Amino acid sequence: MSIDKQISEKILTIGPDYRNHRGGIGAVIDIYSKNFEEFNFIPTHKVGSALYKTYVFLTGLLRILYTLLRNRNIKIVHIHSSIGSSFYRKFICFTVSKYLFRKKVINHVHSGRYHLYFTKSNKIIKKAIQKFINGGDLLICLSESWKLFFEENFNPEKIEILPNIIDYPIIKEKNNKKGKIGFLFLGLIGNNKGIFDVIEVIKNNIELFDNNIELIVGGNGEGAKLQKLIEKYKIGNIVKLVGWVQNDTKVQYLQNSDIYILPSYNEGLPISILEAMSYGKPIISTDVGGIPEIVKNSENGFLISPGNFEQIEKSMKHFIENPQDIEKFGNVSAKMAEKYLPDSVILQLENIYNEILIH
Repeated sequence: MSIDKQISEKILTIGPDYRNHRGGIGAVIDIYSKNFEEFNFIPTHKVGSALYKTYVFLTGLLRILYTLLRNRNIKIVHIHSSIGSSFYRKFICFTVSKYLFRKKVINHVHSGRYHLYFTKSNKIIKKAIQKFINGGDLLICLSESWKLFFEENFNPEKIEILPNIIDYPIIKEKNNKKGKIGFLFLGLIGNNKGIFDVIEVIKNNIELFDNNIELIVGGNGEGAKLQKLIEKYKIGNIVKLVGWVQNDTKVQYLQNSDIYILPSYNEGLPISILEAMSYGKPIISTDVGGIPEIVKNSENGFLISPGNFEQIEKSMKHFIENPQDIEKFGNVSAKMAEKYLPDSVILQLENIYNEILIH
């Protein structure tokens, strides 16, 4: 399933660079790029120094102006937005596209902390956020819970739920020679993702976890802090920090692990959980954002409260004592993940584009 040229040539996508991406938005755009017959894309952000990021945005803005001025085929500007500096960049792109060139604008909101960003902003920023959310032709959010948030706090012209998209899993033979139950965490290493909570739980229950599990931690962020804790708590035989992983290496870890764990404090609809589900993994995660819509207690995993050490321990212990549930829960995950694969999501996106183009 791909969006044919007749439609895709009319879409301009704006967002962070998806080539060698290190984030959920980049992952989504990357898969979109493979499923548009013609993919018109302009990056407004790339990883680098502050000066380089400014250069990327300014050149991106000039490219947007040039493209909308010269390419009269473009009818819809699809903006992938988040919070903080991403909001400022996308607000400028929105203003140019909507009011200078009179294009239809889709605001595709990804952040799992939009509620905190909005409530903690000053009056001027709040008004800008309201204009951004309410002024577009369509607001796309990731789940029912996020739709409810935007409906209660804003007045968008139209709002649609479009789940995050994941690529098809690459199924290979599992290679786990150690006989331990393999837990996997992939994401930004920091307090918000809850990985330090898992480390504390392991430290407090070394006798339970030693020789029974292995936790692989892949990601960027506060890796040095995490490694110091691993050494301090003497849990190096349980926890392995492998740094940022992608492509074939990520596939290898997804394939060889048994359970995916992401005890976040705030989320939208995590790509990493959806990917792990597509590989048939049970999930341990928190009841925040859209996660309760994809993780069902005692069906494909366990939902816990953010920061609840007792629940983290209990959920991990369950799979040690009930290893038969790894395959049972994993099969449910794989079935649930099908609706997030390209065939399903791209069809929904095509219908969204068609409806906007008609009106």
